[in-house]
Order: sequence, then C-alpha cells, then structure tokens
Amino acid sequence: MLMKNSESIQQSILIAAGGTGGDLFPAIAIVEELVKSIPNLDIQFTGSPDRIESRYLPKHGFPFIPIQSMKGFRGLSSSIFALPLILTKALLEVRAIVKKYSPSCIICGGNYISLPAGIFAILSGIPLIIIEPNVRPGKTNALLGRYATLIITAFEETASYFKPSVRTHIVHCGNPLRSTFVQTIPSKESASEVFGLDPLKKTVFVFGGSLGARSINQAMIKCIDRLSEHGIQILWQTGTDFIINHELPKDVHIVQFIDDMPSAYASADLIVCRAGGGTVAELAVCGKPAILIPLPGSSNNEQAQNAETLHQHGAAIVIEDAALSTELEYAIEHLLKNPEKLKEMSSNALKYGKPLAAQEAATLIANFIG
Repeated sequence: MLMKNSESIQQSILIAAGGTGGDLFPAIAIVEELVKSIPNLDIQFTGSPDRIESRYLPKHGFPFIPIQSMKGFRGLSSSIFALPLILTKALLEVRAIVKKYSPSCIICGGNYISLPAGIFAILSGIPLIIIEPNVRPGKTNALLGRYATLIITAFEETASYFKPSVRTHIVHCGNPLRSTFVQTIPSKESASEVFGLDPLKKTVFVFGGSLGARSINQAMIKCIDRLSEHGIQILWQTGTDFIINHELPKDVHIVQFIDDMPSAYASADLIVCRAGGGTVAELAVCGKPAILIPLPGSSNNEQAQNAETLHQHGAAIVIEDAALSTELEYAIEHLLKNPEKLKEMSSNALKYGKPLAAQEAATLIANFIG
C-alpha cells in the first residue's frame, strides 16, 4: 500500500515515455498504482506524435500531450547539426507543459522520447525519476541517470553500469507490470480453451512481438512438421507481416496478434520469444521456461544481456538469431522431453519474478508528489 494519502489540493506529475511498448507499459503500470492511493493525481503523458504512445495512450483514456518537434526524431544518433535545434524546440514545448501543470516530478521511461523532459527536469530542479527496463541502460537513461533523483531498475545488475555516486539513487524493484496482467493469470485448462488448444498436449507458445519476428517465423516453418509428428502443439503468433503459403499440421494454431497474453503464457509448457525487458519480466512472473532469441543489432545489445540474466538464473536457454535454423528444433524437443528440467526452469523463473514491482515503484514515487 502506498504511504501517500489523498489530499484536497490536486497534485500533478509528467511522464515522458514511449517509442516502444517496453518503455511505455512499465510507466503506465506505475501510474495505475499511483492513482489507487492518490485518486486526485493529475497525470500528463508526453512523447512523440508518431510513435506508440500517440496511439495507445489516447485510445486507453490517458492524457497525452505530444511534443511535435520530436516527430521523426530518432535519438542521439541524429545529425549533430539537427540535434541542437530539435532539442531546443522540444525543451520549449516541455517548458510550456510544465508551466501549465506544475508537476511535482518528471518520470522518464527510457528511450530518446524522454530526453527533452529529462533535460528540462535537470535544468529546472524538478525531481527526475527514471525507469530502466533493461539490464544495460539505454543511451538516454545512461545520460540522464547521472543527474536523476531516483532510478528504478528492472534488473539488479543495472547498478554496475553507473558510477558509485549514482548507485545510491538506484532501487531495484523489477520491471513494473500492470495489475491486469499479474492478477489474471489463468490455469492451463481455462487458457487452452481461449485458443482452442488441447490442455493435455505439450504446448509451445511462439511469438516475436506485435509485428512478429521474421527469423523466428522462418525457423518455425522449417521445423513445424517434425514437431507436430512428435505430438507437440504450437500456439504461434506470427505478427501481421508474415504470410504462410502452405497447409500446416492441425496442431499448429496461428494467430496474427494476441491481446490476452496471460492466457497465452498459461496455455504453454514452453515459450519461444525475443528478450525485451517486459517479456523477461512477464516470463518470470508467470513462471514459464523459455527459449530466448535476443534481437540482433540493437544499439546497446540490451536483449542479449536480458536473456543472459534469465539464463544465469536457470530459467531460460539462449539461442543466437543466426543459429535458429540449426538449433531451435532440437532445443524445443530436448526441453519438452525433460519435464524435470522444465519444472526446474519454471521454479527458477518464479523465484526471479517481481509481481509487486509496480506497487513498490509507486510507493517510492509517491514520496516525491506533494
């Protein structure tokens, strides 16, 4: 329960988060916990006018003020000539938002989307709170973290990437998940009904995000017949951009997109997926053994480090993207033939999970509101 009580005077906070769901959804999870204890809290989200936050937040009833100068902006890798002008315009837009709402603190959810708001917080003396969903901080959080009042991390190992003087402001809570996820994890039997699966069969859930993951999909195409011959049932989220042109075995259940992720996890004995910070947190909370395929080519190699952390805790095995076509089939069959190994991985995942991360983070942030 949060320490802060409701007050007659309305308080305000500004959240700059987005670019990707992995950076946006932890911030939303924390906000939903905050308003349970501070119902008169004025919430304002800001971010880019052309990224996920501009679509998701208004659709789900969250106040959103776009920073128009961030349209098309792609972070610190932008042209050294364009960057100062873009940031100057963005800072002026943030200043207007702050002047209107007078937030008690500014929360930055990572990604370059939060850079202008974070810089403004530093320059104006407003408490700056950072949420870091990956093991290794992204470029924006690495920069802003030096001046942050509080850094909330999903992984304990993240502290090692900051100087000792900064580590005193770091609290490891885990990756905040929305209560609607944590509280709605069903049984395998009821979850299987959602997707028309046989709960008695060994089931693998394969996904690669809302757009799918082409390399994972292509590897599954190669091994799907053999897996079916061994009685393995597949729930496969292909994404919207992947088309399968031939008939599949009856035990392969194809969907383009899944809204009910708790049921998808619960229906499966094994998960095959990428290793974003949010996904790793969900796997741990659900206690699901996983084969993790880190997204190659990311600027900070964050998914490889996220995957390795879960591997070190005995909850997952890791396959490099380039090795999928030769290793994925064997890995799936090997794990499903070893129920004791799956049970051990599940237990290790649950030990690593942080289902109360959002509540703990909200409790910390509530101390800065007022």
